[in-house]
Amino acid sequence: MKKFVQKFILIVFVMLVFPLSSNAKMEQFHVNAQRNAVDHNNRGVIYMQDRYYAAAIKEFQLAVLLDPDTQASSVYYANLANCYMKIGYPALAQDTLQRAIKLNPMNLSYYEDLTIAFKKQKILGQKLKYYRKDSAKNPLSQIMVGFILIEMGRDEEGISKLQEFVYTEPDLIISTGVQKYIDSRTNIKF
Repeated sequence: MKKFVQKFILIVFVMLVFPLSSNAKMEQFHVNAQRNAVDHNNRGVIYMQDRYYAAAIKEFQLAVLLDPDTQASSVYYANLANCYMKIGYPALAQDTLQRAIKLNPMNLSYYEDLTIAFKKQKILGQKLKYYRKDSAKNPLSQIMVGFILIEMGRDEEGISKLQEFVYTEPDLIISTGVQKYIDSRTNIKF
């Protein structure tokens, strides 16, 4: 009972000293989800560099939750996939990389990483069939066909498919990256 009386007196005192007027404005706080997402991503990168993968995964997941559908969030998905690969979960990495590609289809490294996730799951043959079929309606699938063929050890056929992509889609931003990749692969051989 004594504590109740003390709290009551304190509340009455505060109300007398700091009265609320009818014109008092409540302070408003605005949360900038995109900026917070960047902060969480940056923390995740630090955790990942320090090999604290569980903490990094949580930070990347928060970044994605705060900013799920922008081109910037493709980076968060890719970082999340990188962590999943580090801890041995290529199926989770595959899902997040596919989301990254959907948000930013012009980033060549996402296609390379996705191919590695397929290889870790031992589904390269299955995915090769899928992307060959899909390339009839989606020219970006040719990139996946090329990378999958290269990862299967069929380098010449894969490089040829990538060259075909560059030839048929010269105006896409990603075509320059594909050409650089081809040049780096062909320079290794000679």
